[in-house]
Amino acid sequence: MKTNMHDKGNGSLVLTGGSILTMAGNQQAEAVAVSNGRIRWVGLLEDCQQAAGADFKQIDLGGQCLLPGFIDTHYHMMMLGMCNIWCDVSYQKVKSIDELVETLRKHAEGLPPEASIRGFGFDQRALKEERHPTALDLDRVSTERPVQIMHKSGHCNIVNSYLLEQIGIGPETVDPPGGAFGRDAEGRPDGAMFDSAADYLAGEFGVRPGEHGPNIHMPDSPENLQNIISVGQQLTLAAGITTINDVQVTKQEMESYLEARNSGLLKTRIVLSYLSNYLDEIKAMGFSSAFGDEQLSLGPLKIYADGTLLGGTALLSSGYLDSERNKGYLFHKPEVLKALIVSAHKYGMQTITHAQGDAAIELVLEAVEQAQQECPREDMRHRIDHCGLPTEEQVKRIAKLGIWPVPQSQHFYASGEGVVKAVGEIGENYSPYGWFAKYGVPIVLSSDAPVAYPQPMEAVYACVTRKTIHGNLVGAKQRISLDESLKGYTINAAKAVHREHDIGSIEIGKLADFTVLESNPFEVADEVLKDIRVTQTWVGGEQVFFS
Repeated sequence: MKTNMHDKGNGSLVLTGGSILTMAGNQQAEAVAVSNGRIRWVGLLEDCQQAAGADFKQIDLGGQCLLPGFIDTHYHMMMLGMCNIWCDVSYQKVKSIDELVETLRKHAEGLPPEASIRGFGFDQRALKEERHPTALDLDRVSTERPVQIMHKSGHCNIVNSYLLEQIGIGPETVDPPGGAFGRDAEGRPDGAMFDSAADYLAGEFGVRPGEHGPNIHMPDSPENLQNIISVGQQLTLAAGITTINDVQVTKQEMESYLEARNSGLLKTRIVLSYLSNYLDEIKAMGFSSAFGDEQLSLGPLKIYADGTLLGGTALLSSGYLDSERNKGYLFHKPEVLKALIVSAHKYGMQTITHAQGDAAIELVLEAVEQAQQECPREDMRHRIDHCGLPTEEQVKRIAKLGIWPVPQSQHFYASGEGVVKAVGEIGENYSPYGWFAKYGVPIVLSSDAPVAYPQPMEAVYACVTRKTIHGNLVGAKQRISLDESLKGYTINAAKAVHREHDIGSIEIGKLADFTVLESNPFEVADEVLKDIRVTQTWVGGEQVFFS
């Protein structure tokens, strides 16, 4: 990442000399004037120069394309940083368990002898063996120190026998609420730890969400947590993303982000979504979504309904063809899940519910219906994040209830064929943006980084083409337009976090957050969309990335 420390947000700037896509009513402009970190004028160059005042710096875009900064409404920036420090065991780098073992062995050569060996990104459906690795597989890496790999979804960890013994997992260990252990033919834990079972990895001082979510919060020192933020932020800004909604915040993340803000490290704008186990504390302290500032603010409450389609734990009424759990499971009992949503709604707090399978989505719909019946509130914008496999009838109800689904088209891009193979023909409708557009449901794109690498134009490509990483067309009727897709990563994403008043489009008075692309997406072939590079990123009138 390169940074330009000469262009600060307290001076006047005029940006011109390229395509300017405002994502507002007047779609294109000749120039943008910026003063004190906000947009002063948008329109003709002469008018922008006049609005900028007597002393301004003119930035020549060199024929490139200026857009509002991308807004990613489902993001884990610290997890992104953490996993990019770990060993990369994702497809296509690792295509078999033998390759996984060898990759981890080579990674271990560069670590201190006592350090844990950790990897991120494996996908059991993409491995040659088409199964989860086991403790016995990881024992081939080491039997004398901990070995841990995290699934690309974050909903599963595999550990070696050494670590199983160290954290006290044995034949008598029962599955915790909201999670499960993988087991061999005799019922003994085989090294796989799904969802809340990963709490066993938290150690004495780590985070334990319990049945409120999968444990992606690995314990670390304050110094390393700041390094994790730095790494994650570099990748975020290089992707042209200026605002994120961190959708799984605990005390660990909150303290780390505050330290990063106070030290000047933090450049990205972050909307914080606490996990639902904090709801009572939030209510007791009287916090609301209006709490915070332009950089760090409190947003929707995060609730988990089910697991992941990618790992075979999302709750599907039709079940799986490749999972021993068949239909997946819930984190909470249905009545507890509904009570969480209703309670937050009555308090006046927007909710984000992770729900992938249609059976889990049904419970969320019922909860929102109940909440609005008991306490009518307008424009809550309750969200169903991922919303992977709703039925068409459920999409109609989503529209009627004013719910905002937030899927990730990059999940489809990377794993679309695997989902179809796992669930059958209904997998063609994975991330059904076409139905959303048909029934007037808001279109929002996101990455779920690090589950998908933050690349907004790859997400746009997947929405427009419905092609996977293998080049195959899956679910053609779920395609949407380029304009809908770009707005889904800008102005509609801002609306998904109730921030459209200050971000999401290039309009007078809004924050000067911009992304510069090497070419105009409307002037290239669809097949090229995913390859368009981000060349500059601006936050509050300050250039924070250029390449």
